[in-house]
Amino acid sequence: MKILWFPRLISGFDDLHFTTWREMGEFLSRDGNDIKIAVAGFKRIPDAGRYININILNKKILRLLSFWITGFINFLKLFFKYKPDAVIFDVYTLWFNLFFNWPGIKTIYILDNRTPIIHNSGSSSSSISNFLKSLYVYAAIRYSKCFMKGVTVITDYYKDSLIKEYGFEPKKIAVWSSGVDIEKFNPQIIINRSRPDYLKKKFVVMQHGELSFNRGLIETVKAINLIDNKDIVLLLVGSGPATGHIKEKIKKYGLGSRIYLIPPVSFEEIPSFISFADCAVMAYPECDYWNKNNPIKLIEYLAMGKVIICTDIWTFKDVADKSSCIRYISNNSPEEIADAICYLYGRQEDLLSWGKKGIDIVKERFTWEKQAEILNNFILSCKK
Repeated sequence: MKILWFPRLISGFDDLHFTTWREMGEFLSRDGNDIKIAVAGFKRIPDAGRYININILNKKILRLLSFWITGFINFLKLFFKYKPDAVIFDVYTLWFNLFFNWPGIKTIYILDNRTPIIHNSGSSSSSISNFLKSLYVYAAIRYSKCFMKGVTVITDYYKDSLIKEYGFEPKKIAVWSSGVDIEKFNPQIIINRSRPDYLKKKFVVMQHGELSFNRGLIETVKAINLIDNKDIVLLLVGSGPATGHIKEKIKKYGLGSRIYLIPPVSFEEIPSFISFADCAVMAYPECDYWNKNNPIKLIEYLAMGKVIICTDIWTFKDVADKSSCIRYISNNSPEEIADAICYLYGRQEDLLSWGKKGIDIVKERFTWEKQAEILNNFILSCKK
């Protein structure tokens, strides 16, 4: 099949959020599909045959507006030139479809809604912004229910909420989750890479990706402060809105020798950094947003055989259930996180065998190959 994909606004090939589309593009191609993916603001074109560069004005207010304009122009060109069998939209590119959804058009249109709206507490302006976004998403999903062949989401929790809130037929929604390439995230390949000196002879707890306020990171920093054991250190790899606040906490608590902030690294380097860790921590808060999500880092840690400290929310239990590869905590308070870290520190001889259970889970359910197969089969079913 020829598949044209206009996902969310992603700023180039190195954007942290691009991993999903890069990997799915690769594995859909391996299934024999001819796929093109639109990405904004390329500094380099990794594969001019697969990726379409959407030029944007990289200013905060103008990014989305310019993406809509240039994205729509590119959509027009590609729709008539490429003649795709299927087009996959995000909620913010869905309106490209408005003029191309009349009787007789055989192209299959699908909405891929992978990122729910976050309702952060804070300023009135952020509340107003989230309210407007919620209205937009509501309209987009209502439109999809009436005029799109199908919708894909990232978890069954999200699927069930769409069925209950919007009255979707279950067969019209497919679930494909985050995944991992087990050839790239293979602990046996990079097991011999030595840790940097500052991590040697340490018990390393880690998290990578976006450093934001809704991922339990501040609570994890406070947990390290509660632990009176200098052998236990925290490795954070990435950047985000919480970076400055984390640095302030490190300075306040005098944790400069126990918490290490590493700037974002390339996708290819992530498995090596995970290999440095003894365990991972994802002390995410209990909320609807995370239950509708399936963080890709969770799958990457499991693929690398790392035991993960997680809150006992739906999305983590759906992936690992009661497996020993997850150490559940009842909430993300610093005290709970600290107790879990100390527990794993005292059971270091068991971490390898516990982590192997996570590798088995990934191989069974969460490879990119399996996710591409789910999406491919769903598109084919929409043709019937």
